[in-house]
Amino acid sequence: MNGRPWRGRAPVAGALLALMLAVAACGGAPAGQGSETGGGASEEYGPQATIIEAGDISDAVTLDPQVAFEFSSVSAASLMYQRLVKFPLGDMTKPVGDAADSWDVSDDGLHWTFHLKKGLKFSSGNELTSADVVYTFERAVNIPKDPASWLITQMGITADNVDQVVTAPDPYTVKIDLPQPFSPGAFLSVLTHTVVGIVDSKTVKAHETNGDYGSGWLFDHSAGSGPYMLNNWTKDVQMEFVPNPHYTGEAPTIKHVIWKNAPETATRLDMLRRGEADIADGLSAAQAQTVQNDPNFKIFKTPDESMTYLGMDVKNVPCFAKADCRNAVKWAIDYDGIVQSLLHGFGQPLQGVIPRGIFGYTDKQYFTQDLAKAKDLLAKAGYPNGFDVEMLVPNGTLVGGVPASSVANVIKSNLEKIGIRVTIRQMEAGQMYTEYREHRAQLILANWGMDYPDPQDFAGPFGDYTQQSLIWRLQDEDQELAQLVQQAAKLQNTPERQRLYDQINNLEAAQGPFAIIYQPDVVFVYSAKLKNFNYDHVNGVGYWQIVKGQ
Repeated sequence: MNGRPWRGRAPVAGALLALMLAVAACGGAPAGQGSETGGGASEEYGPQATIIEAGDISDAVTLDPQVAFEFSSVSAASLMYQRLVKFPLGDMTKPVGDAADSWDVSDDGLHWTFHLKKGLKFSSGNELTSADVVYTFERAVNIPKDPASWLITQMGITADNVDQVVTAPDPYTVKIDLPQPFSPGAFLSVLTHTVVGIVDSKTVKAHETNGDYGSGWLFDHSAGSGPYMLNNWTKDVQMEFVPNPHYTGEAPTIKHVIWKNAPETATRLDMLRRGEADIADGLSAAQAQTVQNDPNFKIFKTPDESMTYLGMDVKNVPCFAKADCRNAVKWAIDYDGIVQSLLHGFGQPLQGVIPRGIFGYTDKQYFTQDLAKAKDLLAKAGYPNGFDVEMLVPNGTLVGGVPASSVANVIKSNLEKIGIRVTIRQMEAGQMYTEYREHRAQLILANWGMDYPDPQDFAGPFGDYTQQSLIWRLQDEDQELAQLVQQAAKLQNTPERQRLYDQINNLEAAQGPFAIIYQPDVVFVYSAKLKNFNYDHVNGVGYWQIVKGQ
C-alpha cells in the first residue's frame, strides 16, 4: 500500500464510512454512549494496576475484529482476540501457536491442518472450539464492505467457497484447503492479523440482527479469548480494557488499560508531564528529544515497518534506462544526512527493499554519498553533463513525520551536484499516485508500508512487475528479479528463503529503479515508573507484561 503500515493508520475511507453508517443502521450503539460491562474499573483496580496511554484513537470505526482496519481498532482487537497463530512480542520473523497448538501443511502449501489448544475460554466462559474458527472466517468474507476482508480473499477464500475451504472435522481441528497457490510464509503472517481474531460464535450469533453476523453488536462489545476484554468505549474520548476473567494464559500484570484520546501530540506530552498519562505515543523526534535527559521519562523507539524511497521511471527518462545512471542517483544521495538532520536520528538508512524486523531484511549499506563515483557512473551512462528531470512529491509529510518538501529539497541539492537538474512538482498524494500508476512519473518521492509482516509484502511490489505494483509503475520489467520473487513466495521462512531474499536485495541494489532512502522509528515516551515496556507492530504495546512501580 502507499504508505499504509500493518496497523492501518489510514484515514477513514469512503468504504469505512459507509460501513460505519451501515453498522449504526443495523443497531450498533451510537458513538459516544459506550457499552459493555461498564463502570467500576477505576475503583476496582488501583493506580498501580492501571496504565493510561495518551494517543489519537479518533480513527477507530468499529471494534469488530473482522472489520477493524485502522490503527486504534486493530490495536484494540489485538488485546481482546486470539488468532490461530501469532508473532511473539518483539519478534516478527517466525509465527508461533496462539489458539493453535500445532499445524501441518502439505508439500504444495495448499492444505493446512491446525490442531487447537484445549481449554481456551472466551470472556463469556464458553470454550473456544473449531466451530468458532470456522464462523470467524465466514464473518470475514461475508460482512458487506468489510475493508479488511481482502487479506483473506486474496488467498482465494470467498463467501462462495468458505464453507468448503475452512472446515472443522472435529472440535479441536481446523482444516484450510486453499483453492489457489499462496505464499506459505505470507499465509501464516496473514493469520496473525485481527481480521481472523477468533470470536465466540455462540455469543455473537445470539446478537445477530438482520443477517449482520453480529457486527452491529460487536461494534462496541467484545467476545474474544485474549488477555483483555472491552470495559467501555466512548468514541473520540477513551477506551478501557479489563482482564478476561477466563483467560487461560499468564494473568496480565496490568489489569486496567485506558486509552485517552489526545489528537495533538503536544497535548499528549503535556499529559505525560503532568502525570495524567503513563505513556504518550506518536510524538515527533523533536518532542522526544525534549525529555530524553529527564530521569522521569524513558524513550522507546523501534523501526517502523515503512520506508521512503525514490523511484526512477526507466522509459520516461532515457538516462534511467541504464543501470549506471540509476546507480549514479543512488551514490549521489546523502542518506545519513537526511536521517540525522531531518529525522533527528529517529530512523535509519535502509537500502534493501525489506525493512528491519521483517524476515529477509539485509543490513548491507550498498550506497553512501560519493559524488565522484556518481559523476563517473553518469558519464559512463552517456550523460557527462547531466540532464533535466521532474520529481513528483506529495504534499504534507512522509513516514517519520518529515515534511516531504524537506526531503525533496535535500535530494534535489544532492543530484544537482552531479549535474542532474531537478524540478520539484508537489501535489496532493492522491493525484501523485494516480500519475504514478498511469506511468506518468519521471522521478517520484513516495512511501511504502506493511500490510502484513511477510517479505513478499515488500519484495513483490518492488521486484515482481507481473504484480503491476511499484516496479511496474516505473515500467521496469526485470524478469530475473520477478522470477526470484516468485520463487521466494513459495517458501516458508527457511534459510533457503533468506538466501533468495539476499539475492533479491543484491539485484535490486545493482540494477533496480529504486533508491531506498530511510526507515523511520516509532517513538513512545513513557513514565520511568514502568518496567518491561515493549511494542511491535502486530501485538502493539505489551501491557500484560508491564510492571508499574511507585
